[in-house]
Amino acid sequence: MSDATSGPAADAAPAQEPIARIDVQAPAITQESFSDASEAARYLASLRSKKPQAESAPQAAPAEQDTGDEPAAAQQEADPGEEIEATEAEELPPIEPPRSWTKEAKDRWAGLPRETQEYLAQRESERDRGLQRSQNEIAEQRKAAQAAREAAEQARKDYEARLPALMQALDGVNQQNFADIRTMDDVVKLQSEDPFRFQAWQVHQMRLQAAKAETDRITREQQGEAQSKWASHVQNEGAKFQESLSEADKAKLGDLMKEAPKFLTDRGFTQQELADLWNGKERLSLHDHRIQSLILDGMKYRDIQNAPARAVPKPVPPVQRPGAAQPRGASQSASIQALNQRLSETGSVNDAFALWQARKSSRG
Repeated sequence: MSDATSGPAADAAPAQEPIARIDVQAPAITQESFSDASEAARYLASLRSKKPQAESAPQAAPAEQDTGDEPAAAQQEADPGEEIEATEAEELPPIEPPRSWTKEAKDRWAGLPRETQEYLAQRESERDRGLQRSQNEIAEQRKAAQAAREAAEQARKDYEARLPALMQALDGVNQQNFADIRTMDDVVKLQSEDPFRFQAWQVHQMRLQAAKAETDRITREQQGEAQSKWASHVQNEGAKFQESLSEADKAKLGDLMKEAPKFLTDRGFTQQELADLWNGKERLSLHDHRIQSLILDGMKYRDIQNAPARAVPKPVPPVQRPGAAQPRGASQSASIQALNQRLSETGSVNDAFALWQARKSSRG
């Protein structure tokens, strides 16, 4: 039994040396751990196969650790790029606020994020382009409508201008072809003797009546347009006249308007002329002597209004001889004569007013 025991032990002793050189912790090997040498050999083979795995395990761990730190490193590498992008964003030129905004809205514009500013600026630009496009379309439509109205107005004027010529031509045909038909008896005779000529005469009369009716219609329309224009003219000129009056003139305007017809008839206007002029049926030229006289009076009145006020000189009574009594009113008569002579020399309005006062006092 000792030989049997020593035999395996002797064989196992050399096999334990590789086990001591392996850096892997393994359970202690005893003689009682193996039943024979082949089992010990299989155990050693399994240990040799585990050694490469143990050596490769420490290298995998740093790889896993590097893998765990990789997002942080990537983040550190990404930070400079983000800083560059932020710097570029700061260096972009500012966006101007829309012109249509109010001052308060423009003041708040600087506090908005750039992305919001870009969006709002784009929307305002699109709105402005749409508005401009709509305005251009409306302008084109107005031009087209105006051109159509002008063309229609020109066609109407051409048509109205041709009507007198048409009436004259129809009258000429009537005088040339049917000059013998003047009374109803002539018409009856024509109908009984020459039905075909009677039919031609009848058609021609229908044309004459249609042309005359059209001419009368156009005449009425023209008269209506003229009356409408005249009413607008009267209203506008009356408003301008009221604006030109002072408060003093407005206060006495009613009385002056009542006296105006007599004032104008004294200048040579007749009542019928005044009525026609007031209603726009008559016109006057500036060459009319009555108009020139009115203009001259107006200019004189303007000069009187603009002349500076001057003191009216008091008349000096004539020198009397001592002891001679002057007749009653002699001094006033002398004063009037002096003022009259002065007025003839100066032609001043103030001298005329002083003469008027002197005469008035002498009569009183």
